[in-house]
Amino acid sequence: MALRSVPVKKKLIQMVETNFPGFRFVSESGGIYGFVRERPGYWYDYLPVNRYFQGNQGEISINWYWSGFGHVPDWYEWAGSYHTPWRVLVWPLQKEPDPAERPSPLASPGPDASIRYQTGSQAQLDQALEVLRDKVERYAIPALERPLRPEEERRLPRWRLLAEHILPQIESLSLQAPEELEGIKSWQKQTARRRKSSLSENVPPILACWREEIRQLPGFAEEWDSSPNLQNWVFNWFTHAFYLHP
Repeated sequence: MALRSVPVKKKLIQMVETNFPGFRFVSESGGIYGFVRERPGYWYDYLPVNRYFQGNQGEISINWYWSGFGHVPDWYEWAGSYHTPWRVLVWPLQKEPDPAERPSPLASPGPDASIRYQTGSQAQLDQALEVLRDKVERYAIPALERPLRPEEERRLPRWRLLAEHILPQIESLSLQAPEELEGIKSWQKQTARRRKSSLSENVPPILACWREEIRQLPGFAEEWDSSPNLQNWVFNWFTHAFYLHP
């Protein structure tokens, strides 16, 4: 019988939500556990944690590829956040290990290190989670809370305005007419599966109303009619915005 990983999820969620208030577990995808923290202004911090088990060894680590922040509640971004306009990818503020980081036999020092929680039948999950806690506190939290760069300060405001305008309406619709919201989400998924990013073809009525509201918002009104690319980005934003109610 092949060796299996000890259960990780429950203790990992408990560790993160206890030690980093505001972060809550929202979903798991392909061995990545996604934690999200909402801050004022419809601002969301994304903290994904990898769990990897192969052969006889299990490891956990910070997933820097999707770590970041942005104006949508979904931590996962299939294109990464390099080109996504409403979110920002973060990397550790220092790539070199912190000299004050406590040495551990389970992991190398530094933000990118994987942490062994199991070797063969020997599991050291509690100790590994303590090493992870230290790395998150030492590297991930400062990266998520760094000041915005000038380019980000120019790029993000219109997406904050969009989130402030639309996310409360999605929340309201989920309470008042959940079936209608499910219909919009179904249309969104089907359209995305056809590899289309369109807010113009057979759009559900409420989504069509939201589209017209968005095209009047500052930052969108100036470009909407002349920029199919912007319209496509808004379509993609909705895919993640609907994740409020999976």
